[in-house]
Amino acid sequence: MKSLARLRRCPQVACAVLAMMGAAVSLSAEGTWTHTEGSAGGGRYSALRQIDRSNVGDLEVLWTYQHGDFQDVPLHPARTNRGTAFESTPIVVGRQLIFTTPFNRVISLDAATGTEQWAYDPAIDLGDLYANMIINRGVAAWSDETATVPDACTARVFLATLDARLIALDSGTGEPCTGFGEDGTVDLRADIVPLIDPHEYNMTSPPTVVGDVVVVGSSIADTVRRQAPSGRVRGYDARSGELRWTFHTIPLPGEPGSESWPSGGDRSGAANVWTTITADLERGLVFLPVSTPSPDYFGGDRPGDNLFSDSLVVLDAETGERRWHFQTVHHDLWDYDLASPPVLVTLDHAGGPRDAVALPTKQGFVFVFDRETGEPIWPIEERDVPMSPLPEEMPSPTQPFPTAPPAMVPQTMSEADLWEDHPERAACLKQFRQLRNEGFFTPASTEPTLVYPYSAGGANWSGATWDPERQLLVVPVNNIAHRVTLDRISDANVNRNDARPMSGLVRGLWFILTGRGTGLRYQLNPLGGRMNFAIDGIPCNRPPWGMLVGIDLRAGEIAWRAPASSRPDLPGNKVFGPALSTGSGLIFHGGTPESVVRVHDAANGELITSIDLPAGLHAGPVTYQLPGDERQILVVAPGGHIGVDSELGDWIIAYALPDGER
Repeated sequence: MKSLARLRRCPQVACAVLAMMGAAVSLSAEGTWTHTEGSAGGGRYSALRQIDRSNVGDLEVLWTYQHGDFQDVPLHPARTNRGTAFESTPIVVGRQLIFTTPFNRVISLDAATGTEQWAYDPAIDLGDLYANMIINRGVAAWSDETATVPDACTARVFLATLDARLIALDSGTGEPCTGFGEDGTVDLRADIVPLIDPHEYNMTSPPTVVGDVVVVGSSIADTVRRQAPSGRVRGYDARSGELRWTFHTIPLPGEPGSESWPSGGDRSGAANVWTTITADLERGLVFLPVSTPSPDYFGGDRPGDNLFSDSLVVLDAETGERRWHFQTVHHDLWDYDLASPPVLVTLDHAGGPRDAVALPTKQGFVFVFDRETGEPIWPIEERDVPMSPLPEEMPSPTQPFPTAPPAMVPQTMSEADLWEDHPERAACLKQFRQLRNEGFFTPASTEPTLVYPYSAGGANWSGATWDPERQLLVVPVNNIAHRVTLDRISDANVNRNDARPMSGLVRGLWFILTGRGTGLRYQLNPLGGRMNFAIDGIPCNRPPWGMLVGIDLRAGEIAWRAPASSRPDLPGNKVFGPALSTGSGLIFHGGTPESVVRVHDAANGELITSIDLPAGLHAGPVTYQLPGDERQILVVAPGGHIGVDSELGDWIIAYALPDGER
C-alpha cells in the first residue's frame, strides 16, 4: 500500500502540528478543531463568534475540494451495503484539514486554501459486503510529547478501516509509520472470537486517543447470527501498536457482571462500541457507549440483564480498569443500543459547577451523570414495562426512566397520534390496528409489533452539540416508528453457527429466506420483519419526523423543538448528521435528504437561513480560525447518504465572510 504523498516533509508543518496537538484541548476556545467531536469530550462546540445572526447570510465560498469517492448501485440487491455515505467530520491540526472519504482514504488539505497536501489509500475491497454502508467517520490525531525534534511519525493520524485495520500515518506526509504494528498496521480481527465470517466485523468510527493509548471499538453485524463476534474494546500503544489492555463488554466467567449472564456469554455476542468514544483527558478516562448483544430482537438464549450491553461504561484509559457503569436498557429486545457519543459537560447546577456526562439515547432519553462517580444528576426510576408473548423469552420486568430531562420524542402512540393529513391515512389506521402495541418497550414477537421510537432513534450517531455558555444541549432526533415481526426458525438451528450470509449474494439470500446455520431461534421476517411504520414511504405518525431538540441542562427541561427542514411545506424529515454550535449562538445542521445546511438560533431553535449544497450533508460542520488569520472559516462536507436517499457527492466546501464584514 503506497501513499500518494505530494508534500515533502516540512519542519514548519511538523512543528505546528506538534504544538497544536500538544496543547490542552477543551471546548475549541482557541479556534481549533482537533477531534471529530470538536474536543476529546465531545459536544461539537466552538467559541468562535465572528459569524453571527446578523451576517451568516453573507457567507461566501472560500474554497472547494472534491475527492471523487462515492458510488451508488441502484439495481444491486444489496444496494445499501454497497453504496456510500459521507459521514466523516474533518479535524484541523495546525494548518491541516484532515478527513476520510467513504472509501476510507485519508486526505490532508491546506486548511486555508483547500489545496491537497497528501492522500493515503488503505485499499479496502469495495466489492465486499459490509454490515452497514461503505463509510468512515474520520480520524484521530496524536503527537509524541517526549519528542524534542520533529521527526517522522512524531505526529500521527490514526485510521480504523472498514476491513478492521488500525493504521498509523505520519501527519506530515501520509506515509505509514512502520514502527507501529506491522509496517504501520494492526490487524484488529486477529484476536476476535468467534469470527465465522470476517465481513461481519468492521470499524466505522475514529479511534480515541488518551495520552499514549489508542482506544478502538468495532462495528458488528448484530442481526446476522446469535453468537456474533466479540464486541470487546481494546487499548493499543500509540507508538508501537502493542495491545495494552482489553475490556470484555460481555464479561468472561468470574469477571464482574458475569452474573447477569446466567447461561454464560457464549450464547450471544456483539455488545460492541461502534460510535465515537469520548474522553476526559485530565482524569484519564474514556466513556464507552456500548451497544446491544446479539441478536437484537430475541434474547431467550441470553437470559439476564446482560451487562455491559446498552451501558455507559467508564474506564481508566491507561489500564482499561472499569471505574463505573450504568445500564440504560436491561436485556435489550429493541436494538436500543447506545449510538450517541457521550458528551462531557460542566453544569451550573445547584451547589456550583459540576462535571457531568450527558448521554442521549435511541429511546429519546438523555441520561446525565456525575462524571467522576456515576451518580445520576436527576433521579432514575425503574418502571414496569410489557412482557413478551414468546414462551422462551424472559424480558426484564422493569427499565430505567430518568425523571429529567423529559423525553425528547414521543414514546407511545395511539390512533390520535396518526397524521391526519397523510394521503393514505385509512391504510395507516388499518395497519396500526393490526400491530401489537402495549406501550413503550413492547417486545417484538411473531405478531407485527410497534417499536416506537424506532431502532434508529430518538438520538443516533449524530450525537449532540453542547453550548456551555447557554447550558444548552442540542440533539438531532428522529420521530419514526418500526413495525417488527419475528419468524421462528427451529430449536435445532441454535446449535449451528456456520453460515456466512455476508459472503456472497446467494448465501445472503439463503439467510434472508431461512435464517439457518446462524444459531438464531427467531429471525426478522424476510418479507418485512423490520420496516418503517409508513405507507408509500410517508411515516404514518404525525410530523415532524426529524427535529433538533434544545435541552436546558441547567434546569433539566426541554427549551425548544425545531423541525429538521428548511421548507415550511416539508415536515421535518429523518436526520442522520451531527450539528455544530458556536459562541455567537448559531447552530449549523444538515442531516436530512435536503441538500442544505440550516442555521438555527440557539435561543429558540428558529431557522435563520439555509445554504444550498451540491449534495446531502451528513458529516458534522466544523469551524476554525488559523493562527495569524482573522477569518472564521466554516467547513461542510456534503457527500450524501445511500441510506437516507440524499444526493450523493464528494465535496468539501469552506465559507468565510467577505473582507469588509470581519
